[in-house]
Amino acid sequence: MGTARTSERVVVLDDDNPSVRVPAAERGTGTLRVQLEWEPLVTASGLQRSTDLHLGCLWETRDRRSGLVQSHGELLTAPGYGARQVLRLGARGAQGEELLVDTRHLDLLRRVVLYLYTGRPSPPDYPALAPHVTLRRRDGARLQAWATGAPAGARTCALLSVHDVAGELVVRRENEYFTGPQREVAEAYGFDDLTWGPDGTVPRHA
Repeated sequence: MGTARTSERVVVLDDDNPSVRVPAAERGTGTLRVQLEWEPLVTASGLQRSTDLHLGCLWETRDRRSGLVQSHGELLTAPGYGARQVLRLGARGAQGEELLVDTRHLDLLRRVVLYLYTGRPSPPDYPALAPHVTLRRRDGARLQAWATGAPAGARTCALLSVHDVAGELVVRRENEYFTGPQREVAEAYGFDDLTWGPDGTVPRHA
């Protein structure tokens, strides 16, 4: 396992280096930006096509509450800490989407799983989109992971997990694909207390 240092500008998580440890002293305060980006798709005439690929986040607190943040179902913030939200879905543009993390209250969380999903029944074109997620820290350092090797028919992808281990953050590239909706990601990663709607994309209690 590697260690992220302030002097490092970019740490890429891949098959050879699947995880990195961020010591408590380097976690900092403020906002951690988690950005999903992809390659633009164009039509035969050169016009940019819309991309139905989204960033979601399963979360679990230290007292074992859990839920998810995603645009589908309008689950835009969670969990609460006083008047603040630790996780908040940010802006979406033509080539990306952003999740904002309040690091001052990050110790409320035990773990999160960052996943990619589509709102359509048909799977996204992962090879053409070449999606990747970047965690941008305030000191300028970046952790980056690419979604690669998607099998045919893959609809969702658990790309990264982040765990709080004795005050340190362990960030791991998962790169695990599923042919089903978000429910399959949650079940695979032990978020067993969530009950889902018929299509498996939004929890019933949301």
